[in-house]
Amino acid sequence: MTQIDFPEIVLKEVRHSLRNAKARVAIAESVTAGFLQLACSQMEGATEVFAGGITAYSIDEKINILDVDAELAERCDCVSSRTTEEMAIAVGRMFHTDWSVATTGYATVVPESKGKLFAFVSFAYKQEILMTETIELSSNIGMQEAQFRYTIKALEILHTLLKN
Repeated sequence: MTQIDFPEIVLKEVRHSLRNAKARVAIAESVTAGFLQLACSQMEGATEVFAGGITAYSIDEKINILDVDAELAERCDCVSSRTTEEMAIAVGRMFHTDWSVATTGYATVVPESKGKLFAFVSFAYKQEILMTETIELSSNIGMQEAQFRYTIKALEILHTLLKN
């Protein structure tokens, strides 16, 4: 089995910030396919700060479980800043958390991605979107590497938001 090494210092700092705020985070993932939830579960004392999450790969699950706009989802293959924001709001509501994070995008080049690898990551606090970031990667990396890089970037942004 391949070992996945998440940046321990970032995980410690995210955990510390959430714990000090007496807050928890929930995750809704598509492109990162559970990597972000795995990273959060690796924090020491994760149950104090990580409520859980959902990986919704298909459009139907994003519509039915995460309340994304069906019309928009069909038009953009569920890859848009608005879709990611809707996912973040829904997962925070679902898990009753102050913080929530959502990801959607492309980890492999497909016709819909127009030759590019990119993802949207949205961060919500108390059901309000604080930030949506677009992460672009080189199109010549593998799927697992892309998912890992999106995850690390999401954790780094979450850490920055928690510090502020």
